[in-house]
Amino acid sequence: MIITSIKMLNKIGADRETMALVWLVVILGGTTLALFWMMNAFYGTPYDIRELEARLLLNKVADCVSYSGRINPQIISNGVVNAANPSFLESCHLNFASSEWEEEQYYSEINIYSSLDLSKSLFFAKKGNDNFVLDCEIQIVASSEFSSKCLERSFNTFDDKNQEYTVKILTAVRKLEKNVKF
Repeated sequence: MIITSIKMLNKIGADRETMALVWLVVILGGTTLALFWMMNAFYGTPYDIRELEARLLLNKVADCVSYSGRINPQIISNGVVNAANPSFLESCHLNFASSEWEEEQYYSEINIYSSLDLSKSLFFAKKGNDNFVLDCEIQIVASSEFSSKCLERSFNTFDDKNQEYTVKILTAVRKLEKNVKF
């Protein structure tokens, strides 16, 4: 009787070890699947950073137009507006061309107005792919993931004679193929 009791205890111990092993495999398998799912969700889709790129471009252009609250003397000097210079943005050291894209993926536009008359632009300059302007107009009505991301900002600045001007800057970034999952 003692021998059968010892054999029964050994058998019960073996069943508990088997059950513990099964549960260990289930828990490790579930944890592995959860980690795989989280990693796939995090790294599986590209980040849409077009809005951030548009904001960085807008800030770079704004710094080129006006620094420390004073307008760039290439635009307005001694109260006189220099002729509209479409290539002004090239002096800002912005490079819109890239070897990985066939066409430009950026657009930037500057309009400068007298703060007294916002209906007539005193200075205009643009650089980049003009096709994005239509995307920006459409984006005002309805937002779409599959169009360019546009940002528009306006601010006031002064010339060397303390005349106030309003600067409006529009930037657009396309780069759909890398930033948007179709």
